[in-house]
Amino acid sequence: MRKALILILVLLTIPKMFAQLKEGQNFCDENKDGSYFPLVIKEKKFFWADTHYVETKNGTKELNGKTYFEYLQKWESGNTEKLYLREEDGVIYQYEECCENETIRYNAKFKKGHNWKTASGEGEYTILTYNGTLKTPLCNYKNLMVIEANLKNGTFKFYYLKGLGYVGATVNDKLISCVTPTFDLD
Repeated sequence: MRKALILILVLLTIPKMFAQLKEGQNFCDENKDGSYFPLVIKEKKFFWADTHYVETKNGTKELNGKTYFEYLQKWESGNTEKLYLREEDGVIYQYEECCENETIRYNAKFKKGHNWKTASGEGEYTILTYNGTLKTPLCNYKNLMVIEANLKNGTFKFYYLKGLGYVGATVNDKLISCVTPTFDLD
C-alpha cells in the first residue's frame, strides 16, 4: 500500500520537480555538461527504505584549513545529519568527522574499475560503470555512474546522473532509495 501511495504522490507532483534542475532539463535526463557530484543544488529530496529525508545546502564551513559546503540531511524522524563536501581540481572530497580527515567521493579521472578506501579504512568504493541504468517509480535512468560501496553497514550500489548527482541506491539489486520531487500529497 505504501509503495502505491508513493507512486501516486510522485505522479501527481511531476510538475513541481523541475525547480532544482537546469532550465529545460527533464528530471529523468542527464545534463551532459553537468557533474556526477554537482555541489550547486540547494535542495534535494530522497526516499530511503521506509523513510525519507531532505538534503539542503547550508553555506560553508572551515575544517582543517579547507572550506567545505555543509549539507543538512533532515530525516522524517526529525534527526539531522551533516555532510561536508568540497571540490578541488575535479575531485570531490567528503570530510569525515570520525577521522578528522577527508575521503575522496569521486575523481573525474577515475576509470571503470577504480577502487579506493574511505579515510577511516572501514569502507571501500569501486566504480562499476559509467553506463548504468536504474528504474525508480519516477524514471528509467540511463548513462549513470554506478559506485559499489562496501561499508560497515552493508554493500550498496549508488547511482549518479550527470547534472543531478545521486539519484538512487540498491542493495542486492533491489531499490532502497531514490530522489523525488516532493513528499507532499497536495
